[in-house]
Amino acid sequence: MNRLLQFAIREMDARCVALEARSETDHQIPDGVEEFLDVPFHGAGDCVLAVDIFRPKACGLRSFPVVIMVHGGGLVVGTRKLSRTFCENLAERGFLVFAPEYRRVPEVDALRQIGDVFAALSFVSGALGAYGGDPERVAVASESAGSFLSVYAVAAVGSPILREAFGLPSAPALHVRALACFSGMFYTARRDGVGMAYAANIYGEKRKDASFMRFMDPEHPEVMNCLPPVFLAGSDADFLKGYTKRYAAALRRAGHPCELVYFTDNKALTHAFPALKPDLPESREVLDRMVEWLRQP
Repeated sequence: MNRLLQFAIREMDARCVALEARSETDHQIPDGVEEFLDVPFHGAGDCVLAVDIFRPKACGLRSFPVVIMVHGGGLVVGTRKLSRTFCENLAERGFLVFAPEYRRVPEVDALRQIGDVFAALSFVSGALGAYGGDPERVAVASESAGSFLSVYAVAAVGSPILREAFGLPSAPALHVRALACFSGMFYTARRDGVGMAYAANIYGEKRKDASFMRFMDPEHPEVMNCLPPVFLAGSDADFLKGYTKRYAAALRRAGHPCELVYFTDNKALTHAFPALKPDLPESREVLDRMVEWLRQP
């Protein structure tokens, strides 16, 4: 593992530890929300992982719209606990929310991480009935590295070509009708800082396989054509702001439905702020606009 990635891991790990500690200190579950924490599911290769589930109380016979929230952390740190408040805020707005975990680099490579998120989609498909989810209203939300994984896991549901390339099983019976990405780490194979830090560590020998690596450009038609409408959020203070703007432009050039919420001139709106700083007024604005967008027919 190169020194640049080692430094990034140390920096991200320190931030994630602080965020997780803050999220667990005297945490108060909102009155209108019930939580099912640490529910096991099987990831790629039948490993046992866990998912946290949030829903409105007194569900009765209601069928709730569903959001699957995939956390970030640069593929190397972070847990589903980072987005707990964000998930609770969604549940307060009437959503059934699943927050799955996935294994991290260097324990596994990026393909197995995509496989873990893909497996989480399969788990959700089978769990909707038990928790009151509406199978016709399922969306995936994500931040940072979670957006990278979500783009490929969601696209693979509709693409046998991608499933074969990634070594994934048959697609779950799940229709993902929308994808939301905050500060997405979309590009991992470019000749930039992210690509130089990650390529050897997350793709291994696969990086020498040109027929495979062409799919690791999220602008590849096989990827974009298999995505649902995409909601993007970013800001000038985000170190991955260029990725958000570039991917929005690429989606629009391709005629793909895309909504971009972008803030300027606010240094508080740092990386993945809607999920990691959910109490900011701008974060609440992003959440409200995403919910409004998800509820469109």
